[in-house]
Amino acid sequence: MDMMWKIIDTLGAAMLPQIPYALGLSIFFTAVTYFKSQACNPGKVWWRNRELFTDLQYFFIGPIIMPYLRIMLMLLIAGLLRGALSDNDIVDYLQNGRGPVSQLPFWGQVAFYVIVGDFLLYWSHRMFHNLVLWPFHAVHHSSIDLDWTSTFRTHPVNQMLGSGLVSILMILIGVPPVIMIALVPFDIISAAFVHANLNWTLGPLKYVIATPVFHRWHHTGVDEGGDSNFSPTLSIWDYMFGTFYMPEGRLPQEYGVDDPLFPTTWAGQMIVPFKQFIDRLQQPPKAKAI
Repeated sequence: MDMMWKIIDTLGAAMLPQIPYALGLSIFFTAVTYFKSQACNPGKVWWRNRELFTDLQYFFIGPIIMPYLRIMLMLLIAGLLRGALSDNDIVDYLQNGRGPVSQLPFWGQVAFYVIVGDFLLYWSHRMFHNLVLWPFHAVHHSSIDLDWTSTFRTHPVNQMLGSGLVSILMILIGVPPVIMIALVPFDIISAAFVHANLNWTLGPLKYVIATPVFHRWHHTGVDEGGDSNFSPTLSIWDYMFGTFYMPEGRLPQEYGVDDPLFPTTWAGQMIVPFKQFIDRLQQPPKAKAI
C-alpha cells in the first residue's frame, strides 16, 4: 500500500502544477470565440450548444478519470515489475523509464513523445474511421454544435484502443511515465484548441500544426472533409500521407454524423456503439465485383 501511494505521489506531482495553465488557456480560448471576427461559425457560442449537457458530462468525467486511468496503467506495469525490481527501482522506472528512449536527454524524450506519439495517433485515428470501429469513434463526431466542449466527447473503447495503446507503446520503448503524465495538460490544451470555434489557420504553419479550421473540417460529413485531417497535433502527417484538406476561401459549417438515430445522451453513447459494433461484425462480407 505504501508503494502504491508513493507511485501516485510521484506521478501526481508531475501533473498538478500544470493544471492552472490548462485552465487559464481553456478560459482564453472560450473568451476569444465570443468575438465574431475570430469565430469560425459566428453567433454560435458553447454555452448555447444544443447538446451542452452531454458535453458537460464528458467534461467532468473525462479529465477527472482518464489521468487516473493512466496512473492505474502505470501501477499495473509497476506491479508486473515488482517481482524483479525493488520499490526504489520501480519509482526510478516511473521517473526515468527503461529502454532506448530513456537514454535521451529530457527534452529529447519530450520531443520524441510529442512527435512519434502524434504519428502513432494519426494512424490510430485513421483505424477508427473504418466501418467496424467507427461506432465507437462516431461518439466523438456526434457533436452538431462543435466547440471546445466537444473535446472530451470520446468513448472509453476509443480511448483505450487509441491513446491507451500509444501510451503503453511509449512506456515500453522508454518514455518515462512522469513525462506522459506531466504532458496531460498540454494534450488537453491542444485538443481544446483544435476544437474551438475559431477561424484561425496560422498561415503557412497550417501544414505543420493542426489548427481549429483544419480539425473542424474533419468533423464535417464524409463528402466534405470528414475523411481527412486525422492528425491530433501535427498536421504534417496529413500533408505527408495525402489526407490534408483545407479549401481556400471556405470554412466548415455543418457537423455531426450521418445517422439521425445516433443517441445524443451520454448513457446512450456509452451503450449503442457496442450494439452497432456487433451488428457490423455479423454482417456478411460484400461480394467482390467481377
